[in-house]
Amino acid sequence: MPNYRNILEHKCLVYTSSRLSRFEHLHTRFEIILPHRGHIRAKLNGQTYDVGPGDMLCVFPGVLHCYETDEPLDVLMITFYEEMLPEMGVSLRNTQPSSPVADLHEDVSYCLRQLHALSYGTNAGEMLLRAYLTLLFVHLTPALALQPSDPAAARELLYRAMKYMSQHLAQPLSLKGTAQALGVNSYYLSHVFSERIHMGFRKYLNTMRVDRARRFLRLTAWPVEQVADACGFGTLRTFDRVFLAHCGCTPREYRKAVLVSPPTERHEA
Repeated sequence: MPNYRNILEHKCLVYTSSRLSRFEHLHTRFEIILPHRGHIRAKLNGQTYDVGPGDMLCVFPGVLHCYETDEPLDVLMITFYEEMLPEMGVSLRNTQPSSPVADLHEDVSYCLRQLHALSYGTNAGEMLLRAYLTLLFVHLTPALALQPSDPAAARELLYRAMKYMSQHLAQPLSLKGTAQALGVNSYYLSHVFSERIHMGFRKYLNTMRVDRARRFLRLTAWPVEQVADACGFGTLRTFDRVFLAHCGCTPREYRKAVLVSPPTERHEA
């Protein structure tokens, strides 16, 4: 099974998925999507990109995005925080790619294969994950054509709010408490959520929690009750209700649907 330490720390996750979020949202982490089957229409900050097999999509922190597809999907997902790229020498947080879709040339494919293999290795250390992520971005940077991102105040506040919520997702969270932690007015924070991502604070919070719960259901053998607690759902009844509303099935039904025989573990040197 995948390396549980990386799942718990949320520094770097590598996994396959057949579903992508249709809700407009943004992350405080990087997200890389590699379709093996199916085509995706990715909307990033209002622009639409077609992504299919042979392409790789790079979504940077703070980019408002969502996905659409009309066919069955099979994608490789890699999500990680900027702290996994210290050797880059420059901060990537305040940059955005002019071209978020890159071709899978040989060097990039090699890095992706190694990262995927490491996700199943019980000896895979953070240093090795960082090395391959850094090498991946060294090869990707010319194709991405990085440029400074928009430093607008509303965007920066939304980024800070997402980061705070992600770090405290297992704890009780409210609009008022989050606004106080960020030093802003709760009405203004609510307005920023509605204006920027077109959904209220509570709905977005539940979307984040369900997204994390789906990862735990796929990548761990934790009991459903433990998953609910780790994702900030106060009760199992609330977890079932919110998960059903977002996914159309209960957490147990979801785990049963995605459960497959785990690959043979690989032990990396």
